[in-house]
This record gives sequence, C-alpha cells and structure tokens, in this order.
Amino acid sequence: MLLPVLRIALAAVLSGCLASALPPNALAADPDKPGAVRIVNCDQTVQSTKRGVCANELSEADFRAMAPGVSWFYNWHFETKDLPPAGVSMEFIPMAWGDRPADVAGLQAYLSRVAKKPRAVLAINEPNLRGQAFIAPQQTAALYQKIKAVADRYNVLVVGPHMALGSGNNDSIKAMDPVQHKEVTYTFMVPFLEAFLSYMGSTPVPATAFHSYGAYGELKWAVGMMKEKFNRPVWVTEYAQWNAGGADNALKYVMQSTDLLERSPNVAGYAWFKERVDKNPSISLFTKNPGELTPIGQAYVNMPVHDADVYYRVPGRLQAECYVAMDKAEIQPTKDTDGFAFMGSESPGGWLEYNVQVDAAGPYVLRFRVGGAAGKLEILKGDTLAGQLQAGGQSGWQTVETNVDLAVGAQRLRVRCENSNQAINWIEFARR
Repeated sequence: MLLPVLRIALAAVLSGCLASALPPNALAADPDKPGAVRIVNCDQTVQSTKRGVCANELSEADFRAMAPGVSWFYNWHFETKDLPPAGVSMEFIPMAWGDRPADVAGLQAYLSRVAKKPRAVLAINEPNLRGQAFIAPQQTAALYQKIKAVADRYNVLVVGPHMALGSGNNDSIKAMDPVQHKEVTYTFMVPFLEAFLSYMGSTPVPATAFHSYGAYGELKWAVGMMKEKFNRPVWVTEYAQWNAGGADNALKYVMQSTDLLERSPNVAGYAWFKERVDKNPSISLFTKNPGELTPIGQAYVNMPVHDADVYYRVPGRLQAECYVAMDKAEIQPTKDTDGFAFMGSESPGGWLEYNVQVDAAGPYVLRFRVGGAAGKLEILKGDTLAGQLQAGGQSGWQTVETNVDLAVGAQRLRVRCENSNQAINWIEFARR
C-alpha cells in the first residue's frame, strides 16, 4: 500500500503501448431495468454504493464529511477501531492482508462477532510486489481458499487478490508458472492472475482487484483490459496519480478517474488512496484538520453517480456531470462561477443522457450554461427532437435557452452536441 512509485514505470509503458486498445466510454443503461428507483433533488449529493476510501485513521468529523458520497472504507486489516458516528452510514470492509496466521484467524474472529456482515471480504494485498504480501501464485491460491472457507460460513463475497498493476524486476515475485511451464518473474499482474486462476481450478473467483498509480490513460486501459481478459467484476482498491504534477492536474485526475470507475459496468467497487498521505499531500482527501476536505476530497465526495435508477426532480438546476449514460464526452474541472465540473464533447455527435422526474407536465424553459466551440445542442426524447439551440463560440461561459414540452413522470432526455469541444456546465429546468 506504500511507495507506489516502484510500480509506475512498467504500467506507464503498458499504458502507452496499448493506448489504441482503450475501451469505448459509451453506456447503454436501461431506464426500465428493475431496481429501487430513487428520486432526488437536482442539487442533492447521492451516495455511491461503489465509492470507498483506503484509510489508516478516520475521525468522526472525517466520516461526516465523506459519507454524503462515499459508502465504504477499509484499512488493510481485518478489523477497525474507527467507526462512523450514529446517523452516518459508511461500511467497513475487512481485509485478510497476507499469508500470516493472524490474518485468517483475525478475519474469522471479526466475522463471528459482528452482527451485520460486510458486503465483501478483501483478500491478499499485492502478492506480486516485494514489501507487500509477496507470495507466489500457488501460495496465493492456497491462501485464498482459506479466506474463502471463512467467508463462506457467513455467506460473504471474497474479492481478490489485490494486484499491483506492474513492478520492477527486483521487486517482483518469481515462480514456476503453471500456464507457461517455465520460471516467470511477474512484472505484470495478468500472467500472475492467470497462474493463480489455474491453481484455483474449479473454485469460483467472483471478482478480481488491482491498484493503479499512473495517469488517467493507464487506469482507463486497465479497466477495459481486465474486463476483456477475465470477464468478471473488478474492484480498484487503490488508485491515485502519484505524480500528478500540481493541484490542477491532481483535481482533473480525481474527477476523470472517478467518473470512469463510477460509469464502468464491470467496476463493482473502488477506493481512493487515501485519506491522508504524508509523503504526498497533493493526493490526500483531507487536510490535517479533522473533517476538512482538500479540493480533491471535495470533488471525490461530490462526484455524481451514474445510476439508471436515480432520477432528478425538476424544476431545478442539474449539473451536466449528473448524466446516466453518455458517448464521446469527458468530464473536466470548470472555473465557471457555479459548479466544479463541466462535460465536453470529444467528437461530433457526442451525447449525454439524463434521468428526470417531472411532477407537472407542460412547457419548460431549458437553460444551458455553455462554452467552448460553436454548435447546435439538440434535446431528444427517444428518437424525437424536442428542442434545439445554438451554443458556444464565444470567450468564457454564457447562458442560452430553449423551450421544451415535458410529460409528467420519470423520463430520460438526451442532449446531443453537433461538434467537438462543445462544453456544458449545467442545465436548468424552469416552468414557463
């Protein structure tokens, strides 16, 4: 969990070499899928069931500050002394860290005494990296089986092993590989995981996990690659850009990476590294003061979910990043007077879809806060054009509007950009 600099070099090379393999960012969420529909106000922060944090120590004030958007935490241990105060909902997820008798026995003791069982158990921290669990694939499989035997008694999901994405030769585990039939130095996580799964045989491994400390392109590539290689849910249980190169870049990274993880269907959970990082304060979620979020901490907490069962009640002002589905668009920090992010089209035809709950049918004024390149914005209900307007092409931000008739009830609207580099900060719905 410490000094991720050692892992970055290989991962950066992989990211660059395989950039052409980046997965598409389109989502095809189904507005009619079964689920617990939530109707919220446009300005309401929605807690993400995916979003977590790695933390060595959390105060009551820290919990209160994070809980509006963050639902879980872990501390690389099977128990914690830090618990959220009454009325604050954040779940502790235990970890069996490595091949030490205390880890499995401690997990068993913890699960036996807690009344509410955790949603998951995290198994084995970075078996491929020196200084962490550092055990070969065969030992990892044997340890996983022990952890699974404990978790199965309580019907708890096991997630792991939690892999360092890449590592240097001198910091990588070596072993005879059952797939390649030769000794391998596991400088990349995929061959290690393939060997681990070979040793697991017919025993199910429901979810894998990895850590990333490179740039956004590395994380984006790795999420897509894990889906292609292993076709099972993945957890990203440590991530941050260790060498972000300044506050602006760090803010951009936390927004783009968290948005990616939140919208990716194959990502089941993710956790920022971490609450406070003395050796690299630029990636800390908190200052040294209890409950005081840094700018990236504020962004992390307030990033929207992209849940097809969440609908925003209008009238109201809906931030552009609160989409439920999108294609060919990307989030960016904004310096406009309202909000902390905008959505920009990456190519002509880029679109964003929004779930809205309309309590009163009739004509509405839709005001868009726009910038960037000039072009039309089209508002569609299904395949039907409901309204359009000309936007952008001037310096700074401007507000433009159009009229749209909205039916009563829950519905989805699509906003389509004519050109690349069109920017939308927010959309305001007002009754005429």
